[in-house]
Amino acid sequence: MASEELPITPSLWPEPPPKEKVEEYLAELEKGPWPSHVTELKKTKYPVYIYGMGLVAGATPWATSAAKAPGIYSGVLSRMSHPWTRITPPVFEDHARVLIPSAQVFTTTLLRFLIEASRRYGWGLLQFIGGTGDVVINVDREKLIDLDIFLRRIGLDIGGSGDVMRNTVSCPGPLLCPYAIYDTLKARDFTYSCLIDWATYPQFPYKIKFKYSGCPIDCLKAQARADYVIIGTWRGAPDIDDEKLRQWIEEGGDVEELVRSCPTRAITWDGSRLSIDGSKCVKCMECIRRAYPAIKPGKERGLTVLIGGTIKSRSGPKLAKVLIPFIPLPSPDKLEEALMTVFQVVRDRIVPKWDEEGWRRERVGDTLIRVTWQRFLRDFAKFDPDLAAKITKATPTEPYYSYGITFFNMSEEQKQKYLEDLRKAMETWQ
Repeated sequence: MASEELPITPSLWPEPPPKEKVEEYLAELEKGPWPSHVTELKKTKYPVYIYGMGLVAGATPWATSAAKAPGIYSGVLSRMSHPWTRITPPVFEDHARVLIPSAQVFTTTLLRFLIEASRRYGWGLLQFIGGTGDVVINVDREKLIDLDIFLRRIGLDIGGSGDVMRNTVSCPGPLLCPYAIYDTLKARDFTYSCLIDWATYPQFPYKIKFKYSGCPIDCLKAQARADYVIIGTWRGAPDIDDEKLRQWIEEGGDVEELVRSCPTRAITWDGSRLSIDGSKCVKCMECIRRAYPAIKPGKERGLTVLIGGTIKSRSGPKLAKVLIPFIPLPSPDKLEEALMTVFQVVRDRIVPKWDEEGWRRERVGDTLIRVTWQRFLRDFAKFDPDLAAKITKATPTEPYYSYGITFFNMSEEQKQKYLEDLRKAMETWQ
């Protein structure tokens, strides 16, 4: 209940709780064998008493506010103690959303700078949050400009809130994962070097999210969480090292189970040699996960670009659709060149058209559904007819490309047709 919006009518607001009751609640939260967040908050300048008032009243103690910070157009979120708390003068709480390094990997030097910033300009409190990948610094309102200058001097920036490009996220890629097909960290950094104004200045109908996954496993779940998704992939069959496969089998690897695990029956074993049919391989990575490094991603590597994934939006949750099936990546040093191919489509074609035709608070995936997939490829992405036809092909084994709206928004007739197409497709996968 504490996160719910309070009614506008003051007569419906809660009464400020007695001081003794607030202190009793806070003291209770400091008991027990586990570390207490209240104890830790008391070490900072955070107004713990206001937090306790909200707990007792069962209502949020904060109201929206705004901070003036010339030169900072995004990344500052402000609130103040709610009038029902009767706190005079009101307490202001301003947050600066900091754009952090790729894959959320910090050097100890950078962490020390962030700690110094939080103590010098704020409340000595850092919030490391999940899905957005940002660091939030609670900052004194009169020190916002000084914090911004300090962060820029150490190579960081404030941004990523409002109708902007939110914090771009990448998986750890080659830093930690042997499956990585391309350098996701470098790709994410390159995005900011090309599109930093998108992250720091509101200019769109709604927010934009980029996510980079190094392989088709997609640990980031980027296909369901980002407007623009770049996933590492390959053409043809995975690469098999016969000697390492033999060692894997000698060490207990179950080759028969490996064959059975393939969802498209692309793998065959004749008792001495393993073969994978590249025309049937759907890049699920199951064989690679089981037998790596005997089986690795194929040698002809590249990027797949998807568009329109969201968890929350006007038309409900949806997975991203394939926009560019394959961009060749012949060597790691060609990554920036491949990404520029993506940016030329997104930055120079899709986003300006989406900005022109998109409704207020409409993600690009919602616009795609509203204008239809075919028109989106033609008028937004401006693909030539042959490429658009290839991307939008609809065969009995690919029902997903036949429908331009989410399942929840389909008519009953469309739902039945979709489920029937899906059933037929699944039969071909057996």
